[in-house]
Amino acid sequence: MTEYEKKLQELKPIMGLEDPDSLAKKEELLQWIEAHSDSDENQASLNTFIDNGIAEEAKSIAALREQIENKYSLLPIAYIARHYFGKSRAWLYQRLNGNEVRGKVYTLNAEQKNTFNNAVQDIARQIGSVHLA
Repeated sequence: MTEYEKKLQELKPIMGLEDPDSLAKKEELLQWIEAHSDSDENQASLNTFIDNGIAEEAKSIAALREQIENKYSLLPIAYIARHYFGKSRAWLYQRLNGNEVRGKVYTLNAEQKNTFNNAVQDIARQIGSVHLA
């Protein structure tokens, strides 16, 4: 594995993170990658990295759709969007479905997926605690 490919692999787990340390590391890696992208070999590695990332996101979207396809009506999407993300229902639907917005496809990043999963578990706990006396 070349140094360029190692840097790409280092970048992969922090791509969707937005904490200050991750942002700083991401910026450092991106600058290094950009400075070393002049060779055909490195450009091919970058293209493969991007293609693999797109394929992984497509699988993730397909898996999410499969899991909740029949349960969309059960999930309070507007409530989850508003209370857990501070966003609109449309914003959350766009990311759950991988819709294109202004020419870019948006999905949930790792942190947002974690927030969504925690929201669903929290709602399940709340519903599970309800019973008639």
